[in-house]
Amino acid sequence: MATTRWFIVAGLASVPSLVGCGAVFPRYTTATRSVPADMVQQRSIAPPPDDVRTVSVLSAELPPSRTDGQPWDSDGEPDLYAVVLRDGVEVYRTPVIQNSLRPEWRNAAVTLRIRPDSVLRFELWDADGVVDQPVGAEHVTGVPSSALDGGNWVIRYQRNAFLRLAARPPEPRFGMGVTFEVHGDNLQVLAVEEGGPGAAAGLRVGDRIVALDRRRVQDLGEIESHQAMDRASLRPVVLAVERDGSPPATLTVAPGAVYSAR
Repeated sequence: MATTRWFIVAGLASVPSLVGCGAVFPRYTTATRSVPADMVQQRSIAPPPDDVRTVSVLSAELPPSRTDGQPWDSDGEPDLYAVVLRDGVEVYRTPVIQNSLRPEWRNAAVTLRIRPDSVLRFELWDADGVVDQPVGAEHVTGVPSSALDGGNWVIRYQRNAFLRLAARPPEPRFGMGVTFEVHGDNLQVLAVEEGGPGAAAGLRVGDRIVALDRRRVQDLGEIESHQAMDRASLRPVVLAVERDGSPPATLTVAPGAVYSAR
């Protein structure tokens, strides 16, 4: 997963320590690298959490006309795309496949946390210029047991329209699995991937990393601190971490599997 960076403007009301001024903090997610195939095959790395699956939208099929007998489009066949929602929130949208009753998607996949009680809604839409037209919508609770490891998973709509899916365990990546902001003399932890090396080492949201491999963040600066965090995908990284006003504790993050999921 490529390193990402963006900026947040902290509002005066939400950050009391910044009264009288605004502040901009660089934000990063630690880099990852691929895991050698032999390690995956030998299962010598930690498995993904049970509730994480990569869901792929494979194909769809529609009848030749709408329920009222009218053609899908005045200029040809429908321009279809699928939308995936989890517990009422959109988590993925496929590209549009134009002029096809039987579209097929390549690499239309998203890795999600799906609990047994998560409600997944699958919508089919016809991209129709100004106003897109709904084709069908159905929901399921959790991932069907028959589809957990790549088995058949078909969502059926009215008039024999259907959407074909697949679910499989996610591919692992080596990394730390941490999102953080750079705050001058510390890195503030914003998110920690569940089951990842950062979490396994004991990092928590809200922790303040003040040193990496025995070098202070304030001496390293933004770029070197970022690079030091990324090195966890290659070798162990030693962190000095402040939490709740306590003296810094030492945590060592060793390379391990990260399963990033929405």
